[in-house]
Amino acid sequence: MGTRGWRVGLVVNRVEDYALPVIRGMESVLAPAGASLLVLVHPRSAPQPQPWVERLRRAGSIDALVVSTVVDPVTGVSDVAGLAAQAAGLPVVTLGGDVPGVPDVSGDNAAGVALAVAHLLAGDRRHPLLVAGPADSADSAEREAAFAAAVAGAGLPPAPVVRAGFHRETAYRRTVEALSALGTVDAVFAANDEMALGVLDALAARGRRVPRDVVVAGFDDTRAAATAEVPLTSVDPRLREQGERAGQLVLGLLRGERVPARVRTGCELVVRASTGGPDGAGSSAAGGTVPVALLRDVRSELLVTHHLLGLEHGLSSVASEDELTRELAAYLPRVAVRRAHLASVHEGLAHLVHSTDGSGGAPAGPYPVEELLPPARRGELARGTLVVQLLTPGGRERGLLLYEQERLDRYTAEALQQHLTGALQGLQRARRARARAEELERLVAERTAQLQAEVHSRRLAQEELTRANARLSEALLVDGLTGVRNRPAFDDALRRAWQQHSRTGAPLSVLLCDVDRFKAYNDSAGHLAGDACLRAVATCIASAVRCSDHVVARFGGEEFAVVLPGTDLAAARQVAERVLARVRGAALPHPGGAAGSTVSISVGVATSPGTVPGGTTCEDLLRAADAALYRAKGTGRDRLVLAGSPS
Repeated sequence: MGTRGWRVGLVVNRVEDYALPVIRGMESVLAPAGASLLVLVHPRSAPQPQPWVERLRRAGSIDALVVSTVVDPVTGVSDVAGLAAQAAGLPVVTLGGDVPGVPDVSGDNAAGVALAVAHLLAGDRRHPLLVAGPADSADSAEREAAFAAAVAGAGLPPAPVVRAGFHRETAYRRTVEALSALGTVDAVFAANDEMALGVLDALAARGRRVPRDVVVAGFDDTRAAATAEVPLTSVDPRLREQGERAGQLVLGLLRGERVPARVRTGCELVVRASTGGPDGAGSSAAGGTVPVALLRDVRSELLVTHHLLGLEHGLSSVASEDELTRELAAYLPRVAVRRAHLASVHEGLAHLVHSTDGSGGAPAGPYPVEELLPPARRGELARGTLVVQLLTPGGRERGLLLYEQERLDRYTAEALQQHLTGALQGLQRARRARARAEELERLVAERTAQLQAEVHSRRLAQEELTRANARLSEALLVDGLTGVRNRPAFDDALRRAWQQHSRTGAPLSVLLCDVDRFKAYNDSAGHLAGDACLRAVATCIASAVRCSDHVVARFGGEEFAVVLPGTDLAAARQVAERVLARVRGAALPHPGGAAGSTVSISVGVATSPGTVPGGTTCEDLLRAADAALYRAKGTGRDRLVLAGSPS
């Protein structure tokens, strides 16, 4: 049993509260049998001749498929039957589906809804509203029919129905519309917890109090329901047990055994504050407190979110695949990701750019994306649980992420998808830009050679060379790390501004800026991170300087300078204050400082106000600014000091 290393795919909308207990239930059955689980996050449509699950089947990447209540992310229509059809020829099990010939596992929807509606209407509530899922979803249809039967059994007329596709945002919008159109609503049942949370959002937006004005109940008893601002009463359909039973059915099909056509799990009502139960009620109508384990999980998720914000910041400025790999290696262990494989995708072919399996120099591509991993690494698919996310920004396949987390959470999958999609797009843009630059360089070289070879076109060749030299000269004046002007460009700008100042008597100001405690930053985070910090600071300074004739330059190391022709001391001070504000506003973390500290700069300001005294030079102005900077550093940093001021 299990010697084949079966790979079972589970298709989910997202790694969310609904999916997590199902995944854990399937793991508890598949792992002892030696089978692996691939959690396939349903991708947005992409321009491919074959859908994603069909491609995985044809490539032999999955041996069986379990389909949860998946909704097409574009149309909002149930996609369960279509996904089952894509896996034709493989063992298939659905969760809350109604596909002929396909075994199904679901909760006892009718019994669960009856409990919920009876509870909602117990307090003389007479104006219920149903927020339903997709009309073609078997689970949603059963819950809708059970709701109608329960309302009729209470002697009430049919209740209005709004349809929200199992999504929180859609439920919020539809409920706001319904509250405006219907007038009196005093009880709401939503066909899943995610929509019920959207209902709570809508009621709060309309000033309706829960449970005093309106009572609300959902379905699935997810963690988000228990930890909502108003804890949500919900039907517990025993999702983990559903996952266990689905795992048992799919293993039976893989072994060629006969399995039941339908398996039902029981339901119970969990009463919480949204229907008048005690705040933080536990797993029964009798009440109780939020379990310690749940509180511990919430705290753990807050820590994960903190680390994911750090990863977002790190990935926002990567300029190469090596930098991307370093950022992932630094942050993924902090969110308990044990295995991770990231590939960039172009025209259906994947190239592995990061892997934590220690395979060394094994081939990394290109390989068909539906094979998920290169041949030398495909053994990774046959063990444990891997989340599989096809990254499809704008409907185009750009990347593929597979990862295993010590304990799956609802934030990591979404954050990794967003952050890595952005990083891969940035790298692809950079590669295209480099390719264009190389092509342009080649064309320029060819054209130059042609012009030089043509005696009768020497004049044209000379003009082309002059333009190329001008571009080269301009490039020589730019600091290669930060993108602002370099030191020679600054010296030249200051010299020309001084000449104008001496000739016209217009004021001239200079700012000298220094990144505070930069050595500690480099010692803690490394020089590559320090380089990224300098780029960010340069951007802040440049954005604070508004006049086209003002020059921002890297003065040296972590120092920057600004030449402000025609600017008096008051205006120069305003520029310096904007520079400080921009750097503070960027809130760049300082790993070498105390916990929560951010990068800051100190600024020295010097002004030559009018007629230049004899023997005075621009170097004197620069020395005055440097002295002011020295005083700013010595009096506490993160401030500006004016030359000649006492502090």
